Amino acid sequence: MADIRPATPADREAVVALFVAQMREHDIPTPAARLAAAFDHVLADAARGLILLACDGEQPIGVAALSYAFPIEVGARTAWLEELYVQPASRERGVGTTLLRAALEAAATAGAEAVDLEVVAGHERADRLYARFGFRRLPRAHWTRTTPVR
Repeated sequence: MADIRPATPADREAVVALFVAQMREHDIPTPAARLAAAFDHVLADAARGLILLACDGEQPIGVAALSYAFPIEVGARTAWLEELYVQPASRERGVGTTLLRAALEAAATAGAEAVDLEVVAGHERADRLYARFGFRRLPRAHWTRTTPVR
């Protein structure tokens, strides 16, 4: 079983490497420098979110990232489970389940009344994990549009 703990600034390189691996697995080209900036942003203020690191001994093998928000439609603090990633060699050992459980506990402790997430098409195995924890699919499509930086 993996040890789960909050990431610290000293974990930056390992966490960013895990984020990069996940992005590449999902064909998302986010540069490592932007992922590092996101890590720094979250760790700079606990009100923004939390990054959890799963380790096998001293070896980082997984990561979960929560961002906190106060969406109008909920009218309360929520958490967005932005990332949950386990290295392929460490899958099927309960690491994802352990990370998800820790992320849900952290969200509840932070006062989040709900936890939202999305699953990339083709990753139905993740659907089953989330369904086991009581998540339900919403009848929505996620849209995005980049805006020019001014």
